[in-house]
Amino acid sequence: MSSSLKSTSSEPSFVARYTCVAILCGIFAVWGKYSFIDEADTPAFQPIDLRTNYKYPLMMTVGYLVSLPILHYVVSNVLNVDQKYMKALLKDSMVCYNAAQVLLNGWMVYYIVDALLNKNHPFAGDTYTTLCSYAVWIHYCDKYLEFFDTYFMVLRGRMDQVSFLHVYHHFSIAWAWWIGCALFPSGDSYFGALLNSLIHVLMYSYYCLALLGISCPWKRYLTQAQLIQFFSVIVYTFYIQFVMKRKEGHDLEKFHYFAAAVQVFEMVSLFVLFSLFYKKTYKKKNQSEVDDACQAAVAEITSSAQKAVKVVEGVKKYTPDATATKKAL
Repeated sequence: MSSSLKSTSSEPSFVARYTCVAILCGIFAVWGKYSFIDEADTPAFQPIDLRTNYKYPLMMTVGYLVSLPILHYVVSNVLNVDQKYMKALLKDSMVCYNAAQVLLNGWMVYYIVDALLNKNHPFAGDTYTTLCSYAVWIHYCDKYLEFFDTYFMVLRGRMDQVSFLHVYHHFSIAWAWWIGCALFPSGDSYFGALLNSLIHVLMYSYYCLALLGISCPWKRYLTQAQLIQFFSVIVYTFYIQFVMKRKEGHDLEKFHYFAAAVQVFEMVSLFVLFSLFYKKTYKKKNQSEVDDACQAAVAEITSSAQKAVKVVEGVKKYTPDATATKKAL
């Protein structure tokens, strides 16, 4: 018997599917234990020392990069199962993951909006208010949980989806938010977390609905919404520099400026990469639609021509020949 695991049927068993779900739930539990800590232990109240704490994001992000080719090798050469089987095996787990992300990001949106509307959290020009800091911390921790976006792609053999944009996004955003939590965890830091969480509610809802075979009306607008998000954060970040200079007691320190610079760099780089992706994807799609329309038009013309030929042949068949008529006369 081969040492590789081969699927013996086109469909995985109930036990296999829900074993994967159980493993995923265990990972969620471990993540929750280290993420949902006491608020007093979060960076807003216990500042992160950049000189010593860099090892945590370094370990997680480097581990993410190294694990991708290893996982791809295991799936391709050890497990040796086809994409159809793996897709069926992971479907329930992916529905669970995406639904959990919708709930988690929805909770963050609610937490921040409630602070803005009901607890008088300033819209802009604040560095000290901690009403949204816990949600910002959870948002940062979620960047590591989002690595499973890529892991599911690799497990299903969809390496075509593991693009530079995708990997760069997940790798760099974790570092950007770690720096943000370390240097600017309170006040205006809520804005980027709010917009990103809102986008993720829409994005993971789409993924979940797609897995369930339900049409999603906002699919085509997701990339546009992401571009608006990046641009809005850039504008907001520059705006708070202007507001801060006119508010007493809320002056930005050097570390605030550094965190803002990292934020702007991250948003600009993602805006450029997502713009290129959007242009490439929809230009190709539009060209495909044009080609399809041209092919349909040619097919219609050809069909009409064929019908016309048949009509002419029919007329000839049932019309008396002129020479024969003369002879008869």
